[in-house]
Amino acid sequence: MAEKIIKVPILDMLEKHRNKKSISMHVPGHKNGVVLPIEAPRSFSSVLSWDVTELAGLDDLHEPEEGIKEAEALLAKFYQTKKSYFLVNGTTVGNLAMILASIEPGDKVLVQRNCHKSVMNGLKLAKANPIFLTPVIESDISIGVPYETIYNSLNDHLDVKAIILTYPNYYGLGVDLASIIKRAHKKGILVLVDEAHGAHFAAGAPFPPSAVNLGADIVVHSAHKTLPAMTMGSYLHINSELVNQERVEGYLRMLQSSSPSYPIMMSLDLARAYLESYSEKDKEYLIEQIESFKQYLRRHEELCIFESENSDIQDPLKLVLYHKNGMSGFELQKLMEQAGIYSELTDELHVLLVLPLLKKSQPYSVDDIIQRLERINWITGEQTRISLASNPLKNKQQHMESVLAISYEEMDIMPRKRISLAHACGEISAETIVPYPPGIPLIQKGEIITYDMVQKCTSLLTQGAKIQGGVYLKQQQIEVFV
Repeated sequence: MAEKIIKVPILDMLEKHRNKKSISMHVPGHKNGVVLPIEAPRSFSSVLSWDVTELAGLDDLHEPEEGIKEAEALLAKFYQTKKSYFLVNGTTVGNLAMILASIEPGDKVLVQRNCHKSVMNGLKLAKANPIFLTPVIESDISIGVPYETIYNSLNDHLDVKAIILTYPNYYGLGVDLASIIKRAHKKGILVLVDEAHGAHFAAGAPFPPSAVNLGADIVVHSAHKTLPAMTMGSYLHINSELVNQERVEGYLRMLQSSSPSYPIMMSLDLARAYLESYSEKDKEYLIEQIESFKQYLRRHEELCIFESENSDIQDPLKLVLYHKNGMSGFELQKLMEQAGIYSELTDELHVLLVLPLLKKSQPYSVDDIIQRLERINWITGEQTRISLASNPLKNKQQHMESVLAISYEEMDIMPRKRISLAHACGEISAETIVPYPPGIPLIQKGEIITYDMVQKCTSLLTQGAKIQGGVYLKQQQIEVFV
Protein backbone atom coordinates (compact mmCIF):
# COMPACT_ATOMS: atom_id res chain seq x y z
CA MET A 1 0.00 0.00 0.00
CA ALA A 2 1.35 3.41 -0.99
CA GLU A 3 2.18 5.72 1.88
CA LYS A 4 -0.32 8.55 2.35
CA ILE A 5 0.94 11.91 1.14
CA ILE A 6 0.53 14.55 3.84
CA LYS A 7 0.16 18.11 2.56
CA VAL A 8 1.73 21.08 4.34
CA PRO A 9 0.43 24.12 2.37
CA ILE A 10 2.03 26.88 4.44
CA LEU A 11 5.45 25.25 4.28
CA ASP A 12 5.07 24.88 0.49
CA MET A 13 3.95 28.50 0.17
CA LEU A 14 6.91 29.83 2.17
CA GLU A 15 9.44 27.63 0.40
CA LYS A 16 8.19 28.86 -2.96
CA HIS A 17 8.68 32.45 -1.80
CA ARG A 18 12.18 31.75 -0.40
CA ASN A 19 13.25 30.16 -3.67
CA LYS A 20 12.59 33.45 -5.44
CA LYS A 21 15.57 34.92 -3.54
CA SER A 22 13.74 38.24 -3.50
CA ILE A 23 15.08 41.47 -2.05
CA SER A 24 13.14 42.59 1.01
CA MET A 25 11.93 46.17 0.77
CA HIS A 26 9.22 45.50 3.33
CA VAL A 27 8.81 44.73 7.03
CA PRO A 28 10.07 43.11 9.23
CA GLY A 29 13.25 45.07 9.72
CA HIS A 30 15.64 42.09 9.77
CA LYS A 31 15.11 41.82 5.95
CA ASN A 32 14.85 38.04 5.67
CA GLY A 33 17.43 37.57 8.41
CA VAL A 34 20.13 39.71 6.77
CA VAL A 35 20.12 42.77 9.04
CA LEU A 36 21.21 41.49 12.45
CA PRO A 37 23.69 42.49 15.16
CA ILE A 38 27.01 40.64 15.04
CA GLU A 39 26.16 39.02 18.37
CA ALA A 40 23.23 37.14 16.83
CA PRO A 41 23.81 33.37 16.39
CA ARG A 42 24.21 32.27 12.78
CA SER A 43 21.28 29.87 13.13
CA PHE A 44 19.01 32.79 14.07
CA SER A 45 19.42 34.28 10.60
CA SER A 46 18.17 31.03 9.06
CA VAL A 47 15.11 31.04 11.30
CA LEU A 48 14.32 34.66 10.46
CA SER A 49 14.37 33.92 6.74
CA TRP A 50 10.94 32.32 7.29
CA ASP A 51 9.66 35.39 9.13
CA VAL A 52 7.88 37.36 6.43
CA THR A 53 4.69 39.37 6.05
CA GLU A 54 1.52 39.38 3.90
CA LEU A 55 3.21 39.52 0.50
CA ALA A 56 1.81 38.39 -2.86
CA GLY A 57 1.39 34.62 -2.73
CA LEU A 58 1.69 34.41 1.08
CA ASP A 59 -2.01 34.87 1.92
CA ASP A 60 -3.51 36.69 4.94
CA LEU A 61 -4.51 34.98 8.21
CA HIS A 62 -7.36 37.44 8.73
CA GLU A 63 -8.84 36.92 5.25
CA PRO A 64 -7.32 33.67 3.94
CA GLU A 65 -7.78 32.74 0.30
CA GLU A 66 -4.69 30.69 -0.57
CA GLY A 67 -2.22 28.56 1.45
CA ILE A 68 -3.55 29.53 4.88
CA LYS A 69 -7.11 28.78 3.80
CA GLU A 70 -6.04 25.36 2.52
CA ALA A 71 -4.09 24.63 5.72
CA GLU A 72 -7.05 25.52 7.95
CA ALA A 73 -9.32 23.37 5.79
CA LEU A 74 -6.95 20.42 6.27
CA LEU A 75 -7.00 21.11 10.02
CA ALA A 76 -10.81 21.04 10.10
CA LYS A 77 -10.87 17.86 8.02
CA PHE A 78 -8.42 16.10 10.35
CA TYR A 79 -10.23 17.12 13.55
CA GLN A 80 -13.63 16.63 11.83
CA THR A 81 -14.96 20.04 12.77
CA LYS A 82 -17.26 22.53 11.09
CA LYS A 83 -14.45 25.13 10.92
CA SER A 84 -10.96 25.38 12.43
CA TYR A 85 -8.57 28.31 12.79
CA PHE A 86 -4.88 28.92 13.40
CA LEU A 87 -4.11 31.04 16.47
CA VAL A 88 -0.80 32.91 16.72
CA ASN A 89 -1.51 34.51 20.10
CA GLY A 90 -1.87 31.26 22.03
CA THR A 91 -4.88 29.55 23.54
CA THR A 92 -5.41 32.75 25.52
CA VAL A 93 -6.76 34.49 22.42
CA GLY A 94 -8.88 31.46 21.58
CA ASN A 95 -10.46 31.41 25.03
CA LEU A 96 -11.17 35.14 24.84
CA ALA A 97 -12.72 34.87 21.37
CA MET A 98 -14.94 31.87 22.17
CA ILE A 99 -16.28 33.56 25.32
CA LEU A 100 -16.87 36.98 23.77
CA ALA A 101 -18.54 35.40 20.72
CA SER A 102 -20.86 33.23 22.82
CA ILE A 103 -21.81 35.32 25.85
CA GLU A 104 -23.67 38.61 26.18
CA PRO A 105 -23.36 41.01 29.15
CA GLY A 106 -25.25 39.63 32.13
CA ASP A 107 -25.52 36.08 30.78
CA LYS A 108 -25.35 33.43 33.47
CA VAL A 109 -22.49 30.99 32.85
CA LEU A 110 -21.35 27.88 34.70
CA VAL A 111 -17.55 27.93 34.94
CA GLN A 112 -15.08 25.40 36.29
CA ARG A 113 -13.36 27.14 39.22
CA ASN A 114 -9.89 25.81 38.33
CA CYS A 115 -9.97 27.32 34.85
CA HIS A 116 -7.08 29.28 33.33
CA LYS A 117 -6.76 32.99 33.99
CA SER A 118 -7.57 33.70 30.31
CA VAL A 119 -11.07 32.29 30.88
CA MET A 120 -11.49 34.57 33.91
CA ASN A 121 -10.34 37.53 31.83
CA GLY A 122 -12.77 36.57 29.06
CA LEU A 123 -15.64 36.53 31.53
CA LYS A 124 -14.70 39.99 32.72
CA LEU A 125 -14.48 41.37 29.18
CA ALA A 126 -17.85 39.81 28.34
CA LYS A 127 -19.36 41.21 31.57
CA ALA A 128 -20.79 37.78 32.25
CA ASN A 129 -22.53 36.56 35.40
CA PRO A 130 -20.34 33.57 36.30
CA ILE A 131 -21.22 30.79 38.72
CA PHE A 132 -18.06 28.93 39.66
CA LEU A 133 -18.29 25.18 40.17
CA THR A 134 -15.94 23.47 42.60
CA PRO A 135 -13.97 20.58 41.09
CA VAL A 136 -13.10 17.32 42.78
CA ILE A 137 -9.78 17.80 44.60
CA GLU A 138 -7.39 14.92 45.15
CA SER A 139 -3.94 15.29 46.70
CA ASP A 140 -4.22 19.07 46.17
CA ILE A 141 -4.92 18.60 42.44
CA SER A 142 -8.22 19.91 41.06
CA ILE A 143 -9.41 17.10 38.78
CA GLY A 144 -12.61 18.44 37.21
CA VAL A 145 -16.28 19.16 37.83
CA PRO A 146 -18.33 15.94 38.09
CA TYR A 147 -21.59 15.46 36.21
CA GLU A 148 -23.66 15.53 39.42
CA THR A 149 -22.45 19.05 40.27
CA ILE A 150 -23.33 20.37 36.81
CA TYR A 151 -26.67 18.52 36.81
CA ASN A 152 -27.65 20.14 40.12
CA SER A 153 -26.51 23.60 39.02
CA LEU A 154 -28.50 23.38 35.79
CA ASN A 155 -31.60 22.48 37.81
CA ASP A 156 -31.00 25.41 40.16
CA HIS A 157 -30.25 27.93 37.40
CA LEU A 158 -32.69 27.57 34.52
CA ASP A 159 -31.30 30.59 32.63
CA VAL A 160 -27.72 29.37 32.10
CA LYS A 161 -26.39 30.36 28.66
CA ALA A 162 -23.15 28.34 28.54
CA ILE A 163 -20.86 25.98 30.41
CA ILE A 164 -17.11 26.59 30.29
CA LEU A 165 -14.89 23.64 31.19
CA THR A 166 -11.21 22.71 31.22
CA TYR A 167 -10.43 19.24 29.86
CA PRO A 168 -7.99 17.77 30.68
CA ASN A 169 -6.41 19.70 33.53
CA TYR A 170 -2.72 20.64 33.48
CA TYR A 171 -1.84 17.22 34.91
CA GLY A 172 -3.62 15.31 32.12
CA LEU A 173 -6.58 14.36 34.32
CA GLY A 174 -10.28 15.05 33.94
CA VAL A 175 -13.87 13.89 34.22
CA ASP A 176 -16.00 12.20 31.58
CA LEU A 177 -17.39 14.99 29.39
CA ALA A 178 -19.85 12.94 27.33
CA SER A 179 -22.75 13.01 29.82
CA ILE A 180 -22.16 16.69 30.62
CA ILE A 181 -22.29 17.72 26.96
CA LYS A 182 -25.36 15.57 26.33
CA ARG A 183 -27.19 17.15 29.29
CA ALA A 184 -26.24 20.69 28.27
CA HIS A 185 -27.33 20.21 24.65
CA LYS A 186 -30.66 18.76 25.80
CA LYS A 187 -31.28 22.19 27.36
CA GLY A 188 -29.84 24.11 24.38
CA ILE A 189 -26.79 25.25 26.36
CA LEU A 190 -23.42 25.81 24.74
CA VAL A 191 -20.39 23.86 25.99
CA LEU A 192 -17.08 25.70 25.57
CA VAL A 193 -13.95 23.70 26.32
CA ASP A 194 -10.40 24.83 26.98
CA GLU A 195 -8.64 21.65 25.82
CA ALA A 196 -5.23 23.31 25.80
CA HIS A 197 -3.45 20.13 26.84
CA GLY A 198 -5.35 17.75 24.55
CA ALA A 199 -4.43 18.67 20.97
CA HIS A 200 -2.95 15.18 20.52
CA PHE A 201 -6.10 13.36 21.68
CA ALA A 202 -7.22 13.30 18.04
CA ALA A 203 -4.68 10.52 17.48
CA GLY A 204 -7.09 8.18 19.27
CA ALA A 205 -6.46 5.48 21.89
CA PRO A 206 -4.51 5.14 24.14
CA PHE A 207 -5.13 8.88 24.48
CA PRO A 208 -8.43 10.03 26.01
CA PRO A 209 -11.31 11.10 23.73
CA SER A 210 -11.17 14.71 22.60
CA ALA A 211 -13.85 17.22 23.54
CA VAL A 212 -14.24 17.72 19.78
CA ASN A 213 -15.29 14.09 19.29
CA LEU A 214 -17.50 14.26 22.38
CA GLY A 215 -19.50 17.10 20.81
CA ALA A 216 -18.38 20.28 22.58
CA ASP A 217 -19.46 23.37 20.62
CA ILE A 218 -16.14 25.26 20.66
CA VAL A 219 -12.79 23.71 21.57
CA VAL A 220 -9.43 25.46 21.87
CA HIS A 221 -6.12 23.56 21.63
CA SER A 222 -2.62 24.65 22.61
CA ALA A 223 -0.85 22.86 19.77
CA HIS A 224 2.51 23.95 21.19
CA LYS A 225 2.00 22.07 24.47
CA THR A 226 2.14 18.50 23.15
CA LEU A 227 2.54 18.80 19.36
CA PRO A 228 5.72 20.01 17.59
CA ALA A 229 4.47 23.59 17.19
CA MET A 230 6.10 26.83 18.23
CA THR A 231 5.15 28.57 21.47
CA MET A 232 1.94 30.62 21.02
CA GLY A 233 0.71 28.27 18.30
CA SER A 234 -2.86 27.10 18.97
CA TYR A 235 -6.07 25.98 17.24
CA LEU A 236 -9.70 26.99 17.65
CA HIS A 237 -12.44 24.62 16.45
CA ILE A 238 -16.10 25.44 15.80
CA ASN A 239 -17.91 22.16 16.24
CA SER A 240 -21.66 22.81 16.01
CA GLU A 241 -24.41 24.84 14.40
CA LEU A 242 -25.13 26.47 17.77
CA VAL A 243 -22.03 28.66 17.36
CA ASN A 244 -22.17 32.00 15.56
CA GLN A 245 -19.19 31.57 13.22
CA GLU A 246 -19.28 35.18 12.06
CA ARG A 247 -18.95 36.45 15.64
CA VAL A 248 -16.04 34.10 16.36
CA GLU A 249 -14.19 35.26 13.25
CA GLY A 250 -14.90 38.88 14.11
CA TYR A 251 -13.33 38.55 17.55
CA LEU A 252 -10.35 36.60 16.18
CA ARG A 253 -9.67 39.46 13.75
CA MET A 254 -10.02 41.94 16.60
CA LEU A 255 -7.89 40.12 19.19
CA GLN A 256 -5.12 38.52 17.13
CA SER A 257 -2.10 40.43 15.92
CA SER A 258 -2.53 42.26 12.63
CA SER A 259 1.02 41.08 11.86
CA PRO A 260 0.69 37.31 12.43
CA SER A 261 3.84 35.23 12.67
CA TYR A 262 4.48 33.06 9.61
CA PRO A 263 6.92 30.78 11.47
CA ILE A 264 4.18 30.07 14.04
CA MET A 265 1.62 29.42 11.28
CA MET A 266 4.05 27.11 9.49
CA SER A 267 4.69 25.22 12.71
CA LEU A 268 0.94 24.82 13.23
CA ASP A 269 0.58 23.37 9.74
CA LEU A 270 3.52 21.03 10.38
CA ALA A 271 2.08 19.99 13.76
CA ARG A 272 -1.20 18.98 12.12
CA ALA A 273 0.72 17.03 9.48
CA TYR A 274 2.77 15.33 12.21
CA LEU A 275 -0.34 14.21 14.06
CA GLU A 276 -2.12 13.18 10.87
CA SER A 277 0.77 10.85 10.02
CA TYR A 278 0.97 9.41 13.55
CA SER A 279 0.62 5.65 13.11
CA GLU A 280 -0.33 2.71 15.32
CA LYS A 281 3.33 1.65 15.28
CA ASP A 282 4.27 5.11 16.53
CA LYS A 283 1.80 4.74 19.40
CA GLU A 284 3.18 1.32 20.30
CA TYR A 285 6.72 2.71 20.39
CA LEU A 286 5.65 5.67 22.50
CA ILE A 287 3.84 3.52 25.05
CA GLU A 288 6.84 1.17 25.25
CA GLN A 289 9.10 4.11 26.09
CA ILE A 290 6.68 5.49 28.68
CA GLU A 291 6.17 2.10 30.31
CA SER A 292 9.92 1.55 30.47
CA PHE A 293 10.29 4.85 32.33
CA LYS A 294 7.40 4.02 34.67
CA GLN A 295 8.88 0.64 35.52
CA TYR A 296 12.10 2.36 36.57
CA LEU A 297 10.16 4.87 38.70
CA ARG A 298 8.12 2.13 40.40
CA ARG A 299 11.39 0.64 41.66
CA HIS A 300 12.81 4.02 42.72
CA GLU A 301 13.63 4.44 46.41
CA GLU A 302 12.69 8.13 46.55
CA LEU A 303 10.09 8.83 43.85
CA CYS A 304 6.48 7.77 43.35
CA ILE A 305 4.06 8.18 40.46
CA PHE A 306 0.81 9.91 41.38
CA GLU A 307 -2.18 7.97 40.04
CA SER A 308 -5.59 9.52 40.57
CA GLU A 309 -8.53 7.61 42.02
CA ASN A 310 -11.05 10.27 40.97
CA SER A 311 -10.11 10.98 37.36
CA ASP A 312 -12.00 9.40 34.47
CA ILE A 313 -9.09 9.99 32.08
CA GLN A 314 -5.29 9.96 32.23
CA ASP A 315 -3.10 11.34 29.45
CA PRO A 316 -0.08 9.04 28.95
CA LEU A 317 2.09 12.07 28.10
CA LYS A 318 1.67 13.52 31.61
CA LEU A 319 3.70 11.99 34.43
CA VAL A 320 3.10 13.35 37.95
CA LEU A 321 5.79 12.53 40.52
CA TYR A 322 6.07 13.04 44.27
CA HIS A 323 8.59 12.16 46.96
CA LYS A 324 7.95 9.12 49.15
CA ASN A 325 9.02 10.87 52.35
CA GLY A 326 7.21 14.15 51.81
CA MET A 327 9.88 16.36 50.21
CA SER A 328 8.02 19.35 48.75
CA GLY A 329 7.50 19.59 45.03
CA PHE A 330 9.63 22.74 44.96
CA GLU A 331 12.60 20.96 46.59
CA LEU A 332 12.15 18.03 44.23
CA GLN A 333 12.13 20.37 41.26
CA LYS A 334 15.40 21.98 42.38
CA LEU A 335 17.14 18.61 42.67
CA MET A 336 15.96 17.57 39.22
CA GLU A 337 17.08 20.86 37.69
CA GLN A 338 20.56 20.37 39.20
CA ALA A 339 20.65 17.13 37.22
CA GLY A 340 19.58 18.97 34.05
CA ILE A 341 15.97 17.76 34.09
CA TYR A 342 13.52 20.65 33.76
CA SER A 343 9.89 19.89 34.58
CA GLU A 344 6.77 21.62 33.29
CA LEU A 345 5.50 22.75 36.68
CA THR A 346 5.63 22.04 40.37
CA ASP A 347 3.22 22.46 43.25
CA GLU A 348 3.59 21.87 46.97
CA LEU A 349 3.51 18.11 46.53
CA HIS A 350 4.21 17.19 42.91
CA VAL A 351 6.42 17.69 39.88
CA LEU A 352 4.84 17.35 36.45
CA LEU A 353 6.78 15.92 33.51
CA VAL A 354 5.41 16.35 29.98
CA LEU A 355 6.65 13.50 27.80
CA PRO A 356 7.19 13.90 24.04
CA LEU A 357 4.77 12.59 21.42
CA LEU A 358 7.42 10.31 19.92
CA LYS A 359 7.41 8.53 16.60
CA LYS A 360 9.17 5.24 16.08
CA SER A 361 11.82 6.75 13.80
CA GLN A 362 12.98 9.23 16.43
CA PRO A 363 16.07 8.40 18.52
CA TYR A 364 14.68 9.82 21.77
CA SER A 365 15.21 7.48 24.72
CA VAL A 366 14.35 7.56 28.42
CA ASP A 367 17.80 6.17 29.28
CA ASP A 368 19.34 9.65 29.53
CA ILE A 369 16.60 10.77 31.95
CA ILE A 370 17.15 7.69 34.09
CA GLN A 371 20.93 8.22 34.17
CA ARG A 372 20.45 11.82 35.31
CA LEU A 373 17.99 10.80 38.02
CA GLU A 374 20.55 8.26 39.23
CA ARG A 375 23.10 11.05 39.76
CA ILE A 376 20.86 13.03 42.13
CA ASN A 377 22.04 13.28 45.72
CA TRP A 378 18.78 12.90 47.64
CA ILE A 379 20.35 13.82 50.99
CA THR A 380 20.57 17.60 50.75
CA GLY A 381 20.27 18.71 54.36
CA GLU A 382 17.25 20.67 55.52
CA GLN A 383 14.22 19.96 53.34
CA THR A 384 10.67 21.18 53.37
CA ARG A 385 8.41 18.27 54.26
CA ILE A 386 4.80 18.37 53.15
CA SER A 387 2.10 16.25 54.74
CA LEU A 388 -1.13 15.65 52.88
CA ALA A 389 -2.93 15.68 56.21
CA SER A 390 -1.72 19.21 56.97
CA ASN A 391 -2.49 20.59 53.52
CA PRO A 392 -5.43 23.02 53.85
CA LEU A 393 -7.05 21.89 50.58
CA LYS A 394 -6.56 18.15 51.01
CA ASN A 395 -9.86 16.52 50.03
CA LYS A 396 -11.71 19.14 52.04
CA GLN A 397 -15.47 19.47 51.62
CA GLN A 398 -16.24 22.75 49.89
CA HIS A 399 -19.32 24.53 48.59
CA MET A 400 -20.44 23.22 45.22
CA GLU A 401 -20.90 26.76 43.86
CA SER A 402 -19.38 30.16 44.43
CA VAL A 403 -20.00 33.58 42.91
CA LEU A 404 -18.26 36.92 42.82
CA ALA A 405 -19.19 39.16 45.73
CA ILE A 406 -19.39 42.21 43.45
CA SER A 407 -19.94 42.63 39.72
CA TYR A 408 -17.22 43.38 37.18
CA GLU A 409 -18.69 46.87 36.74
CA GLU A 410 -18.46 47.57 40.48
CA MET A 411 -14.83 46.47 40.57
CA ASP A 412 -13.90 49.32 38.23
CA ILE A 413 -15.21 52.05 40.55
CA MET A 414 -14.94 50.75 44.12
CA PRO A 415 -12.12 52.11 46.33
CA ARG A 416 -9.53 49.72 47.72
CA LYS A 417 -7.08 49.48 50.56
CA ARG A 418 -4.02 47.42 51.48
CA ILE A 419 -4.18 45.08 54.47
CA SER A 420 -2.21 42.23 56.00
CA LEU A 421 -2.76 38.92 54.20
CA ALA A 422 -3.18 37.23 57.58
CA HIS A 423 -6.20 39.47 58.31
CA ALA A 424 -7.80 39.24 54.85
CA CYS A 425 -10.32 36.47 55.58
CA GLY A 426 -13.84 37.65 54.79
CA GLU A 427 -12.66 40.65 52.74
CA ILE A 428 -13.31 41.04 49.00
CA SER A 429 -10.10 40.77 47.02
CA ALA A 430 -9.17 43.69 44.77
CA GLU A 431 -6.42 41.63 43.13
CA THR A 432 -6.17 38.37 41.25
CA ILE A 433 -3.47 36.08 42.67
CA VAL A 434 -2.23 33.47 40.18
CA PRO A 435 0.44 30.82 40.89
CA TYR A 436 2.23 30.33 37.57
CA PRO A 437 2.38 27.79 36.16
CA PRO A 438 -0.36 26.54 35.87
CA GLY A 439 -1.99 29.99 35.62
CA ILE A 440 -5.10 29.09 37.64
CA PRO A 441 -6.22 31.93 39.96
CA LEU A 442 -5.93 31.07 43.64
CA ILE A 443 -7.78 34.25 44.57
CA GLN A 444 -9.95 36.11 42.08
CA LYS A 445 -10.60 39.81 42.01
CA GLY A 446 -14.11 40.34 43.40
CA GLU A 447 -14.08 37.08 45.35
CA ILE A 448 -14.42 36.76 49.14
CA ILE A 449 -11.08 35.67 50.59
CA THR A 450 -11.29 32.49 52.66
CA TYR A 451 -9.06 31.01 55.32
CA ASP A 452 -8.01 28.25 52.94
CA MET A 453 -6.94 30.82 50.33
CA VAL A 454 -4.81 32.71 52.86
CA GLN A 455 -3.18 29.51 54.11
CA LYS A 456 -2.45 28.29 50.59
CA CYS A 457 -1.05 31.65 49.49
CA THR A 458 1.16 31.88 52.59
CA SER A 459 2.48 28.36 52.04
CA LEU A 460 3.32 29.04 48.39
CA LEU A 461 5.12 32.27 49.26
CA THR A 462 7.15 30.50 51.96
CA GLN A 463 8.29 27.88 49.45
CA GLY A 464 9.26 30.41 46.81
CA ALA A 465 6.52 29.68 44.29
CA LYS A 466 6.20 32.09 41.38
CA ILE A 467 3.01 34.13 41.69
CA GLN A 468 1.55 36.61 39.22
CA GLY A 469 -0.46 39.49 40.63
CA GLY A 470 -0.42 40.77 44.19
CA VAL A 471 1.88 43.79 44.12
CA TYR A 472 2.45 43.66 47.88
CA LEU A 473 2.35 39.90 48.44
CA LYS A 474 6.05 39.70 49.25
CA GLN A 475 5.29 42.03 52.14
CA GLN A 476 2.48 39.63 53.17
CA GLN A 477 -0.11 42.22 52.14
CA ILE A 478 -3.04 42.20 49.73
CA GLU A 479 -5.40 44.85 48.32
CA VAL A 480 -9.10 44.51 49.13
CA PHE A 481 -12.19 46.52 48.23
CA VAL A 482 -13.50 48.96 50.82
